[in-house]
Amino acid sequence: MDTIKIIGGNPLIGEVTPIPNKNAILSALPASILTEKAVTYHNVPDTTDVNILLEILEKLGAKIDKTDFNNLTINCKNVKSTKVDHDLGIRVRASIMFAGPLLARFGKAEIPLPGGCVLGKRSISAHIDVFSKVGVTTDYGENYVTFTAPKKLEKEYKIWQSEASVTATENFALYAAGTNSAYTLIDAASEPHVTQLLELLNSMGAKISGIGANVINISGNQSLKSADYTPLPDFVDIAGLIVASAITNGNIRIKGANVFEVVGGFVNWFRKFNIDIKEEGNDLVVSKKGELKIDPIKSGFPMATATLPKFSPRPWPGFPVDCLPPVVTLATRTKGQILIQNWMYETGLDFIRELNKMGANIMMCDPQKVIVTGPTKFKKSEIYTPAIIQACKAVFLASLCDPVETVLHGTEVLKRRYPNIYEVYKSLGVNIELL
Repeated sequence: MDTIKIIGGNPLIGEVTPIPNKNAILSALPASILTEKAVTYHNVPDTTDVNILLEILEKLGAKIDKTDFNNLTINCKNVKSTKVDHDLGIRVRASIMFAGPLLARFGKAEIPLPGGCVLGKRSISAHIDVFSKVGVTTDYGENYVTFTAPKKLEKEYKIWQSEASVTATENFALYAAGTNSAYTLIDAASEPHVTQLLELLNSMGAKISGIGANVINISGNQSLKSADYTPLPDFVDIAGLIVASAITNGNIRIKGANVFEVVGGFVNWFRKFNIDIKEEGNDLVVSKKGELKIDPIKSGFPMATATLPKFSPRPWPGFPVDCLPPVVTLATRTKGQILIQNWMYETGLDFIRELNKMGANIMMCDPQKVIVTGPTKFKKSEIYTPAIIQACKAVFLASLCDPVETVLHGTEVLKRRYPNIYEVYKSLGVNIELL
């Protein structure tokens, strides 16, 4: 368990390059199974989740050159196994992403029930639903789920997903791209990491149209080829840096973050909190215009009442749910009240207990809805952080605000997404000590 001590109150000033999109990498790595040729991945973050997926690939039989994570090469020619290692698979939810490519290549996939962040009941029902519509059967055994593809595929399929699930869309695309059939998928997810995976599959030899929309057409190819893949910047990291600059009265240049298809929509929500976000070439420069506040009339913010703004995530291109926890911390430093709802995860707002212990004024209306009253001055605290990446990140950000000492236990969960988070924030002026 990592324990860190932070003395807050310093404005965060400087330049930082956001990490590459973690979820994009986690769905793209299993795509290497679809070809006997080498696939090269550039700018791969050396996170714990990435390393677990690489270990899974190696145990399946892949040969991986890990000497340079900027040019990581995977060759799955000798992959023979269809069974994901249990001890590794239960540690990361992305292990479910091996179902699609293993099904396409071998007709079978044995996946341990996946782990990852505990955010309500995160079942694999969306995966089972979409696979069942193309004839894939599912059997639950002890600690494993076995997917079996039909021996004979139809030439064309039309599938309407039960929900716009990101991972189910990705998993299905991985399967469809490696077969010789044609598919139309309706109510597909369109997050940046989904579109990046579809573009990778196109470059490997599949034919996919509708990328970025909620209806995609996939013509698969059982003879996929080698490809190169470079992920775009991580909008979740960018959101955290925007909040960090605003709540510490800082000025941060986020290098390479001005990518319209990544941040073009969601940065406008941060501007409604009176945050100044300038687009300068390829960069975003973030500072405060004055006090953090929401104008109930001029900002165009949705309102629950005449004086109570309301905020909730939506599937892309709406505001991403993974960026919601830092918004709760932002709201604690914003003048007035705001209603925040996380309708996607039943326990997605549990971390407000830690923020309240630090001095926040947050009322839980129900497990998925809170009212935050600000601005808060945080006090000296010792906190055991939630074992959920973005919930831990929200508490971490709160510790930066005021000139008090905060001891945070359990922050190693952050390294699942942010491998160098302590060094990055130190470079911006945060006083962090690893205890």
